[in-house]
Amino acid sequence: MQLSRNAKESLKLATALVSVYAIAMGLNWEKPFWAGFAVIVCSQANLGQSLNRAILWIMGTLFALMGGWLIVALFPQDRWLFMIALSLWVASCVYFLQRSRYQYFWITCGYVILLLWDATGGDLSISYEEGILRVQESLLGIVVYGLIAVLIWPNCSRDELDKASAELLEKHRLFAESCFDRIQKQEKVEVRPDKRVELLKTDTRLNTAINDASSDSYEIWECRKQWNHFGHRATAVTQSLLKLEESLALSSELGVSKYLSGVDEYIEDIQDRFAQIKHAMSGGGLADRAVERNIQGDVEKIKELSTFQTAALAITRRSLNDLAVETRFFIDSVNDIQQMGRSYLKFPDEGGGYWLGLLMPDPDRLGNVVRVLVGIWIAYLSYLFVPGMIGGLLVVLLITVIAIIAAVSPQIRLFETCIYTILVCLMSAPLYFFVMPKLQGFYSLGIMIFIWTFIVCYLANRAFGTQSMIRTLVLIFPQIIFNFNDYQTYSFVVYTNYVFVLAIIFCILAVSRNIPFSSHPERNFKKNVDRLLNSAACLILQGDIPEARRRSILYRLYILYHINIVFIAYKSILYWMDGIDKNRIKGMSRYQMERVISLLMLIANQVKILYGIDKSKMKFVAPKRMMREAFIWRCLAGKILFYLSGKKREVHIDSLRRGYRRIFHRANVDVNELMEMGACSAKSKEGVSNFLYFLGVTHCINNYLAELFHLSESLDWERFCEERFL
Repeated sequence: MQLSRNAKESLKLATALVSVYAIAMGLNWEKPFWAGFAVIVCSQANLGQSLNRAILWIMGTLFALMGGWLIVALFPQDRWLFMIALSLWVASCVYFLQRSRYQYFWITCGYVILLLWDATGGDLSISYEEGILRVQESLLGIVVYGLIAVLIWPNCSRDELDKASAELLEKHRLFAESCFDRIQKQEKVEVRPDKRVELLKTDTRLNTAINDASSDSYEIWECRKQWNHFGHRATAVTQSLLKLEESLALSSELGVSKYLSGVDEYIEDIQDRFAQIKHAMSGGGLADRAVERNIQGDVEKIKELSTFQTAALAITRRSLNDLAVETRFFIDSVNDIQQMGRSYLKFPDEGGGYWLGLLMPDPDRLGNVVRVLVGIWIAYLSYLFVPGMIGGLLVVLLITVIAIIAAVSPQIRLFETCIYTILVCLMSAPLYFFVMPKLQGFYSLGIMIFIWTFIVCYLANRAFGTQSMIRTLVLIFPQIIFNFNDYQTYSFVVYTNYVFVLAIIFCILAVSRNIPFSSHPERNFKKNVDRLLNSAACLILQGDIPEARRRSILYRLYILYHINIVFIAYKSILYWMDGIDKNRIKGMSRYQMERVISLLMLIANQVKILYGIDKSKMKFVAPKRMMREAFIWRCLAGKILFYLSGKKREVHIDSLRRGYRRIFHRANVDVNELMEMGACSAKSKEGVSNFLYFLGVTHCINNYLAELFHLSESLDWERFCEERFL
């Protein structure tokens, strides 16, 4: 009989749990549960993810123990200073885990330090011995599950990496062919939101698969730098294709081939590059090195076009050239994998965006930090001032664990999680009261643990997935209630106390998760929409800031903050959209919500491009009159974005609409004189190209703003965001 992957993973988890309990109880360890806890947390969808979690668990545990002992040494007798230091430690872990590649390291750092505190019962004088014991128990669980995952039905992620890379390359090819086909047929290119989201998700899947395969495949580990570079270059090609589609939406009907030279040869060359990349990745040998391509415009023919048509051609030309550059680098990265090349050395700043996102603050991350701290302090103060509080320090520990995990998944339905967890705990009652007291020896107990774990794991994996928070909790809480050890005792009071502890934990979390702002998915969706529009407006208005101010540290931090928001806001919007019940949307239709998201993604992309344009070269060729028109456009576009973000008091609606209609005429300048200036020198030519590119980007933003503005007038955001039972 052929077992499913779910059945195999459930059997492996059950076998690992029985094994760690047998070893821990054989060694007479006081709390074998923590070894089982390590097994449950490390069991993931594939071997790479499991090994990654195991390594991060060990490193996080050791780091947390050193931090815990340091805090104990600094504040051994002052519980308030001790708790403040502990809160600062947990807050730092929660803050970094939300944007880190190594989330489980920070999760472990955050709760192991409280686990140490709970294990000592508040008596910090024995923290060292308890810390060493927790490390031993955790290592036991990690080693046992690691051996079972490697030796029994290993689910290596190399196949997933091959599938993800092949799927992304095929989507690249199809996406490019769709754009090129419209160019050759001179048909209007429509921006396809569904295809764009699919492409972005596949790109994310590839980078995740690279990270997993680097852990469970020696072949990938040996060339991990080449594979990581391949992932970065694949993302760059993805972004270039998205920008190309956006630009062609303006210019494809003009007949790009008439005004740009060598377009047909360019299309043939790019299609050949995608074919070679796919052939090389399938093991067909090295891809041929691509030659540099630079699409140029026919100046005499372009002079016949209007300003906006010229600007549309300028942005299309830049997008085509960018795609040619990125596919050339992409080929180099593919060849690196085949022959262990080092082209990645040319890109030392590929991780710059990661560090910017990790260190730069954003309101959602800070809000999650506050939520976790509020939960910890409510539990701690209850422990101090409520006599005989059920659970004691265990409540503080478990609230910390669940709140930290929930910080990574803030849109999780807490009520649903609570119901399923309590239901599984109630289902364990017959085993606890009627089966376990009659078991003779560990062999019969091991059979019960195996069968119970297999059933719960199998059903939870099918219902929620292997990485779901609910799946983890329904496996962990029965282990707490069973409390397997060599001196097993059974008590109805103990069992009911644990169930009440679970209820208390979720009640505290229900309060803390709405501080400092609501966790309602519709409200957070709207909040992130406003945040994106506000930051886009701030970046657009930075075009004419004096040079002295640009050099100040505060100004640079201000700009980096808004750039970071524009980079991450649309991901947050998509994330909160997943938490919205699509069948109960009010104030707008599902199509309207998807269209809003699509327009926001387009605006965010164009604002990032606009901010990156070299303005100094524009000033070199563009007369003051043109720069004045550009400044007026920035002011009007900024006002519209501020208005759409909910800041209605900053501009009167009538004047806004009048100014909005004027945007499309403000930049309508004479292009002929720019073309003549561009023929003077290479510097002039580059300046003209930058200015026309600027006009093209503003044209894109104008169109997207126009549609978003009219769409927003038909939406009822107040009704959409109103509170209702979820």
